[in-house]
Amino acid sequence: MLDEVTAVRDLPTMERPLTREPNTSFTLPSEYYTSPAVYEREKAAIFYRTWQYVAHRSAFADPGDYVTLRICDQNVFVMQGGDGELRAFYNVCRHRAHELLAEPRGNVGSSIVCPYHAWTFEREGGLRAARHSSKRPGFDKADFGLRRIRLELFCDCVFVNLDDDAESLASLAGDMETDFRRRVPFLGELKMHDHPIDLLGDAHQHAGWKVVVDNYVECYHCRHAHPDFASLISMDEYQLDVGRIWSRQLGPETRPINTAYEFDPDEGYRGAMFWYLWPNTTFNILPGSNELAVYRVRPIDHEWSSFEGDVLTADGRTNEARTTYTADVLAPEDIALCESVQRGLKSKGYDQGPIMAGDAPTGENEYAIHHFHKLVHEALNQYG
Repeated sequence: MLDEVTAVRDLPTMERPLTREPNTSFTLPSEYYTSPAVYEREKAAIFYRTWQYVAHRSAFADPGDYVTLRICDQNVFVMQGGDGELRAFYNVCRHRAHELLAEPRGNVGSSIVCPYHAWTFEREGGLRAARHSSKRPGFDKADFGLRRIRLELFCDCVFVNLDDDAESLASLAGDMETDFRRRVPFLGELKMHDHPIDLLGDAHQHAGWKVVVDNYVECYHCRHAHPDFASLISMDEYQLDVGRIWSRQLGPETRPINTAYEFDPDEGYRGAMFWYLWPNTTFNILPGSNELAVYRVRPIDHEWSSFEGDVLTADGRTNEARTTYTADVLAPEDIALCESVQRGLKSKGYDQGPIMAGDAPTGENEYAIHHFHKLVHEALNQYG
């Protein structure tokens, strides 16, 4: 009898098992991707309990610098205080729930002022002033400071977690950071670009976040669905490895002359590396320049998502041909694939598919799909 992953009530029934062995396992059922009820459970069980990428550390150069982030229904921000410390808060005034900071990033100057009733908060989160508060008996400003959120630096990037009791990212994925630092020789030189670089074009797509992650963590589809990518990166040498909550794809052999974009083999990094960090963060390096793209798959609802983030450069320069290929070719190819899958998941002709994993991880199998599906299933089963 197959060693099946145990299921609990309130989740869709699996007619075929998600087993602990990839090569005997099937995917999650379609309803996991199409059900609003499953998405509601994911918000609480996954996104409000996991580490979410905000920005690179270099985005916070001066006191008052901030970056906002929406995690499903929760709006948060990270700000550098006057003491140089980074702090994360819920982006909501403690008076009448108006959102405090509307822009994706910026600088507040010396204080945060609510646009609604002008309650004023210190950059460190304390309430500085509330009009007419002296007329309210027993009013104590200390009771109405901004509510703080856990923050951690990982691979020189800022992550937050809405769960005060969550295991640290360092303990969950410290081995990934070790691997990352060992493989990225220019990591310490990376900074946010002065002007945002759009590698992905219009990254909003009619596909749920799990469909997008499924597509990202496997290159089983790359030879057929991304011919230019397979011309740039040799699939024969493509590699895959899996950790506790992360996976990594490597393309050690690349071709400077190819149909995607040509690059100078003596300028910038020559290989290709892609890390996935549970549940929705990716770190991406393509050959031809010392650039790192850090992206998150942001769920919008049960069948819409966006793939957004930042491009970091070591010398302020970018490979324009690489940028054009990624935005105009690779991203549209992936978006079309994901949107087709999201439509197909509603078909009466499909429910689950066999995971094509083989006996060990390889660059062109679905071993990391199985890894991701187990993480999803375990998180949903452990919650509630």
